Amino acid sequence: MECAPIINFLQVDKTEKLLSLIRNCEQPVVFTSGVFDLLHVGHLEYLREAKRYGKSLIVGVNTDNSAKKLEKGPSRPFNNENDRASLIASLRYVDGVILFNEDTPNALIKLIKPSFFVKGGDYSETYLRATDLFGLENTELKIIPLKTNYSSTRLIKKIIKAHQ
Repeated sequence: MECAPIINFLQVDKTEKLLSLIRNCEQPVVFTSGVFDLLHVGHLEYLREAKRYGKSLIVGVNTDNSAKKLEKGPSRPFNNENDRASLIASLRYVDGVILFNEDTPNALIKLIKPSFFVKGGDYSETYLRATDLFGLENTELKIIPLKTNYSSTRLIKKIIKAHQ
């Protein structure tokens, strides 16, 4: 099985590749985004659940630069953007991965025009409508409850504690 295509939204030819990806996706398209630093079961279940809202799932992955702005810690992300994108692209329920450098994927969502935008329960609808979905009335927001006891930060703390 082949991996989903990966597009770097920073590159000059991004629009042509992005439009090609969208044309090849079955409707409805679902879009979600995240850092996905240390991939864990919580991420997998989240992405699998997101895919259930449509026929195609496109995942925006924060570049290293934009991930650092999210205040996850001074040494984060641990895995570089290309490795994180490759891991996500290898999942069978992912139809495309797009690396983006902005603080939010708003510009990317405006180009993709997905039917659904999915985020985890650590975000509020008010926040997402004012940032990621600003100016997008035709994209339905779905917030998936977080899987308790799963997070990259929690995993990092567990590793550190085991090695002290």
